Amino acid sequence: MDFTSFKFCIFLTVVGVAYRLAPARFRVGLILAASYAFYWTWSGSLATLMLAATACAYIAARRIQTAQNDSAKRWTMFAAVSAFVALLAIFKTTFLWRDIFKHDLLIPLGISYYTFKLISYVVDVYWGKMRAEKSFLALASYASFFPQIVAGPIQRSESFLEEIHRAPAARLPDVMTGVQRILLGYFKKFVVADNLETLVNFVYGHVYGRGTPLALGFYAYPLQLYADFGGLTDIAVGSALVLGIETPENFYAPFAAHNISEYWRRWHISLTSWLTDYVFTPLRMATRNWGNVGLIFSLTVNLVLIGVWHGVRWEFALFGLLHAFYLSVDALSARWRKRFYKAHPSTDRAMNWIGPVVTFHLVAIGAVFFRGERVSDIFYLLGHLGSGIRFPSAEFRGLMDVSGRSILIGFGGYVLLEIADYFRRRNRRGELVESLPRWGRWSVYSCTAVTVVFVIMLLLAGGESRNPFLYAIF
Repeated sequence: MDFTSFKFCIFLTVVGVAYRLAPARFRVGLILAASYAFYWTWSGSLATLMLAATACAYIAARRIQTAQNDSAKRWTMFAAVSAFVALLAIFKTTFLWRDIFKHDLLIPLGISYYTFKLISYVVDVYWGKMRAEKSFLALASYASFFPQIVAGPIQRSESFLEEIHRAPAARLPDVMTGVQRILLGYFKKFVVADNLETLVNFVYGHVYGRGTPLALGFYAYPLQLYADFGGLTDIAVGSALVLGIETPENFYAPFAAHNISEYWRRWHISLTSWLTDYVFTPLRMATRNWGNVGLIFSLTVNLVLIGVWHGVRWEFALFGLLHAFYLSVDALSARWRKRFYKAHPSTDRAMNWIGPVVTFHLVAIGAVFFRGERVSDIFYLLGHLGSGIRFPSAEFRGLMDVSGRSILIGFGGYVLLEIADYFRRRNRRGELVESLPRWGRWSVYSCTAVTVVFVIMLLLAGGESRNPFLYAIF
């Protein structure tokens, strides 16, 4: 069941109504049943794997809490985390299964997300940040929560379990805000990402093609990736909000970042903060006596893990190394830049405009490593960005003849995306709409309802043939 299917719209509506009508004591069970029903539509057998992993985390956390000495607690935590890392590694190295056993291994839906959730839960109990959850149903709901299972965000157990035990019924403003967020996600996916995909696929499929305007693909792919992943996140956050459950944000205008460090605080926020808390910070504490070498080492491990988390490939590892280089330079030069800008205020003001442009280009270079099929393709594309701008190939002219309008819609839609996101951030949890007079609120609600009907008609007309979300494979 895909997020962009008519079936999902019906599923979410039924679950939302049932959750609203159900007594509070039954809502945890309802969320769990709905989440496993959703997962079952992808793979029933792999749902049992998620259940087994959850049971492992539940038992480990309870044992950590009741253990009489620190050694038992430490070894229990280490064993559980090792099991989760091994599980993740098995499915992230599917190429070994293909090469050794001549058989492809089906990757479980959302395995990267629910293993990270369970690791942080066990570690938090070990660190004493929270007590072990008594209810297995609540913990299983946390691991399998269907809006987050496809591609996050990676919500921390403490905040989710607190919400699920309160079992809040969604207020009308929350439901409307959630629906509007879902519609924004559909806009990002269908209007921006899918229209830019045609251009990106062509350019990366013709890297060595003579006269191919590689620069267009270079600029289009970061926008496509952001719109696609941002759209997926919007649908997830909106779906949870329909149930009255608040999910952490995953993006905050990343291409407006003034430097690369700020970019990583705005992009895939839940993954970045998770790795910062559970990988970078412990590493940095362990290497604090190494000075700048320890800082660079910790950053490199963290960023390479972000890269290979997407898949064990050289391209992803190089992506991580490149961003580790970016962040190391940024961190080591921070004090010098602060003194320089203090002495040259005009330059500091200029960087408010120049910084996002420079940062976007650094990110776009990294995106080539993320998207490229082979290392040789990556370096060829980066070395020939200016070729073919004046004299595009016959193949590319043919593409523009057929899909030029869609590509223009994709770029234009991205501008609207940023405007819509700006107002969405101002209207968090419906505060902006709720401040309107009654006629204004109901005008917004009516427009939302009409848009929902229109989108459902489009989903029905489109059938089941849709481009998958890029991040659904991770």
